[in-house]
Amino acid sequence: MATRTTPAEGLQQQLDQLGVARPGDVGWVHGANNRAKLEAALIDPTVHYVEGDISLGEDGRAIMAHPPATTSDLLFIDWLHATIAAGKGAKLDFKTPAIVEGCLREAKQHALGRIPLMVNADLLVGPGGKPVIFDPTKFLALHKKYLPQSLLSPGWKVGDGGTSYSREMLTEMWDLMRPVRSQVTLCFHAWHLLTSWPDVKWLLDQTPYTVTVWGKVGDPKLLGWLRNYTNPDRYFYDVQDMNGNQLAVFGGQ
Repeated sequence: MATRTTPAEGLQQQLDQLGVARPGDVGWVHGANNRAKLEAALIDPTVHYVEGDISLGEDGRAIMAHPPATTSDLLFIDWLHATIAAGKGAKLDFKTPAIVEGCLREAKQHALGRIPLMVNADLLVGPGGKPVIFDPTKFLALHKKYLPQSLLSPGWKVGDGGTSYSREMLTEMWDLMRPVRSQVTLCFHAWHLLTSWPDVKWLLDQTPYTVTVWGKVGDPKLLGWLRNYTNPDRYFYDVQDMNGNQLAVFGGQ
């Protein structure tokens, strides 16, 4: 009987595939939603993981675009195959429920076992966030059906005016993730991570999850805080400066 890979072993396998020692060493490109940005990322040796937003196009096909955009020069299937060919990790950031199952099916058929994979969506309401458009239970069921071997990357929908993740928001996510047997990385906006730190630390002390920090970091104090208070053995850093350039929180990318 084949032995089942534990979440910790699955994470280590991803890191080994990427050739890095810890999550904090992973280099990112964020929002690779057009051909030019994708092609640049795929030949960049400092990029390990390519993150792209998957939306429903006007013609009903899955495209790479961040809402409200409904057009793109890049179909999801082309984005996926190009990323596979380059041997990069692929983070599938879903923006539309309607295309989730089809894209997960494509990723299972073509990418599983060939490149590291993450599956992401905003499943719960976060600081300043509007109501979510995903059914969390259905999304998790589709992930379990098609890509349970991938790194599940649930997040909170955040918006302007939000201040911090409340204990209630964190508890809601913990309750949602309890039945999940896949490896999990929780997505936190960088500023809200700082302002919510005591409660976030409480959650992390209760769970084995890694963290993905995202967003723009324009204040050197925030970058310094990330270096002082977060552990690169447990944290991925998909953060940018105010011009959209990727930042290496630890080491050089």
